[in-house]
Amino acid sequence: MPEAPEPRGPQNRPGDAAVGWAVLSTLLAGIVVWGGIGWLIDLWLHTWVGIVVGMLVGFAGAIYLIIRKYGN
Repeated sequence: MPEAPEPRGPQNRPGDAAVGWAVLSTLLAGIVVWGGIGWLIDLWLHTWVGIVVGMLVGFAGAIYLIIRKYGN
């Protein structure tokens, strides 16, 4: 006799963890990639503000993409 499927409630939705990991990876990727670009600009111009600006731009861009994709 086949077993009954496991009941799915609001706490058991299969897509929640995937969305969480996607949001986290988008945030980290934005900060790391744009922070790296800022660091390269810092090396080129012999300054220190490029990495900070790059990380802020990456964070803002990632937030924009997350809202655009997962916002209602």
